[in-house]
Amino acid sequence: MNSSITNKKIKETTYGRPRLLSHEEILESAVELGLEGLTMKRLAKHLNVGTATLYQYFDSRKSLMRAAAVYSLSDLPLPVDTGQHWSKLSTEYVSVIQNLLAENPSFIHSYQHTDYGFEVQFQLIEKFLSSMSKRYFTPKKGMELFNIIGMVAFAGAIEITRQREFEYNDESMKDVAKRQFSKLNKKEFPYMTDALCVFIQEPQSKLELLLTATFKSIARERGEDESEISVC
Repeated sequence: MNSSITNKKIKETTYGRPRLLSHEEILESAVELGLEGLTMKRLAKHLNVGTATLYQYFDSRKSLMRAAAVYSLSDLPLPVDTGQHWSKLSTEYVSVIQNLLAENPSFIHSYQHTDYGFEVQFQLIEKFLSSMSKRYFTPKKGMELFNIIGMVAFAGAIEITRQREFEYNDESMKDVAKRQFSKLNKKEFPYMTDALCVFIQEPQSKLELLLTATFKSIARERGEDESEISVC
């Protein structure tokens, strides 16, 4: 009986030993699965380990999410500074951030400073400020510009996410809006009748309009030629 118990314990020890993982392997898997709604249980199953094993590497889901968010940034194709006009480089940053947020809605809906921490933002901003300093923006003015970029990117990502909700039904926001508006009494909406074509513009068109107006204002403040502004 004792021999049987001993053999059982040895067997459990042999097959129950936690699989050895690396932090990078865990983070890579988390990013691969997508941070949106990711649970420790799902990640553990994907890695073929027990949930307890993950807690040997990260003391909480929050700490893992923060690390994974930072890790995901390492693979993010940030704009390359080739000496392009500051408005062009800024627009490229808007596109990158907007796409990141649109593909990871949890970044939008979460309390970023608690769920993911500020480190991701700090790394991104530092690179941007470095490029802007070469274009004679002070760190503070560069930060003001990045704040604009961030707000526009958030708005654009939300708009894209909304558009995709319609695509699930093989429609577009434009089609649905036009169909619903066609059922209304146009006499009650004289101004919207004229403005509907602007309301149903694609997210990219709305973004370009907003950036153009904002960048021209900055160019005037800097005494620059507005014709050099580029948002495409």
